[in-house]
Amino acid sequence: MRKIITVVAIGLLAASCVAPKKYNSMKAEALRLDNQLTAANARADELSAKADRLQQEKNALIKDTARLYGDYTYVQEKLAELQRQYQQLLADGSAEAARMLRQLEQSQGELDARSRKVAELEQMLKAREDAINALRAKVSDALLGFEGKGLSVSVRDGKVYVSMDDKLLFRSGSFELAPDGARAVKDLSGVLAQNPDINVMVEGHTDDVPYKPNGQLRDNLDLSAKRATTVVRLLLANKQISPERIIAAGRGESLPVATGKSAEARAKNRRTEIILTPKLDELMQLMESQN
Repeated sequence: MRKIITVVAIGLLAASCVAPKKYNSMKAEALRLDNQLTAANARADELSAKADRLQQEKNALIKDTARLYGDYTYVQEKLAELQRQYQQLLADGSAEAARMLRQLEQSQGELDARSRKVAELEQMLKAREDAINALRAKVSDALLGFEGKGLSVSVRDGKVYVSMDDKLLFRSGSFELAPDGARAVKDLSGVLAQNPDINVMVEGHTDDVPYKPNGQLRDNLDLSAKRATTVVRLLLANKQISPERIIAAGRGESLPVATGKSAEARAKNRRTEIILTPKLDELMQLMESQN
């Protein structure tokens, strides 16, 4: 199109018989204008292409903006949910902490109470041990004159054992007290009268030699029981001793302290044991309260 315009212009100029100099000048101007037009068209095409590219970039940015806004909205919603959960956790945590604190305080209170009971129990056990040792000393002092005559005083399992051999208390096969034995029992009864919080068990023991039956006794068990009751009757002759404190038991040959068939072993087994035990009512109640 531009070339046609140029040719027509030249033709018109030629037809008008324009001077050659003027013609050449106009021709050059036409070529310059044509070049500017070409450049302008190229620039227009370039700008159009750039405009298309920018439009594409704009569209992409709009799309990204929409996506980012969606992401932002989602993040905001998640943040709000997390904040709600956090507040709930704080509330739950406070409630749990309060519950645990109450439980801890309760456990501490129970532990303190139990510790006090344990301390009280230990104190009572110590007092009981002191009382046992004091009782042993009193009994030993009261029976001091019978040392080496078949009488011994010992402490076993929290009890005071007064053990008397047959040679001190009874003649062989008899349940009648010998004079020295009767005096020892009476001396012991004086100690028991002064200590009313002591329970007493009298146990009769024999050796394993079979007892010959007679009109009163059948065997060693009968003999041991009769000897125990004889000692109990003499103890109760002291009216300051309450009968409910004393128990008589016949063991026969069932609990020997020496093994073997020798005369020495059998002599050790023929004995009467008076077992002294402090009353444990208060102590047992306290121990039961620990369970």
